[in-house]
Amino acid sequence: MEKPQASVIVATYNEADNLPKLIPSIHSALKDAKITHEILVVDDNSPDGTADIAKKLSKKYPVRVVERPEKRGLIQADVDGFMNARADVIGCIDADFSHPPEKLPEMIRPVLEGMADITVGSKYTNEGKIKEDWPLKRRIFSWGAMMLARPLSPVKDSVAGFFFFRRGVIEGVRFRNKGFKTLLEILVKGRYKKPLEVPITFGDREAGQSKMGNTEIFDYLVHLSRLYLYKLIRR
Repeated sequence: MEKPQASVIVATYNEADNLPKLIPSIHSALKDAKITHEILVVDDNSPDGTADIAKKLSKKYPVRVVERPEKRGLIQADVDGFMNARADVIGCIDADFSHPPEKLPEMIRPVLEGMADITVGSKYTNEGKIKEDWPLKRRIFSWGAMMLARPLSPVKDSVAGFFFFRRGVIEGVRFRNKGFKTLLEILVKGRYKKPLEVPITFGDREAGQSKMGNTEIFDYLVHLSRLYLYKLIRR
């Protein structure tokens, strides 16, 4: 089997309503851009049958399914995706359509062509924005999370979930077991010189329930404090 140019990781938990539309959208955007690819669905034993739907989609699209026995958190889902990826350009996109699949070529091509080591789909850079229908509570949390992490990173939207990177960027990186801000971990610990923010319009999920709650907020604050300590020790 020929190695693809890009591996797109979609971490899922109860995303059965979104996958049948998302997978074709990802495939169409990259096929039109002539970027060979694979889509890795990393599922945490979703009770709604997400993994089974992904397997059915794999008969028509370049999908591989990584099944995990229980819900272990987004960072570990992404890392399992990284470990199973076959391409040299790897990245993540949310399963709920909050990230626009049509932006995938613009995210991947700079890394493929050596113009960037890592690209970030940013809602806070010039021309980036958030759709007006996004709930106020989520806006406040997103802005606060971004501002708290700002000193740790060379990019504005360091807590984004839409990003791509060269495989070598994460060589030697030890990822934290808990948490959901994979990009922030990579930006603090990874090996890169050329980050690039790509403006996107960030929207609310199309279907299903948001996973954000008090536990996730607490985990983020703990994660953030550990990354500040890591950076302080590494100076």
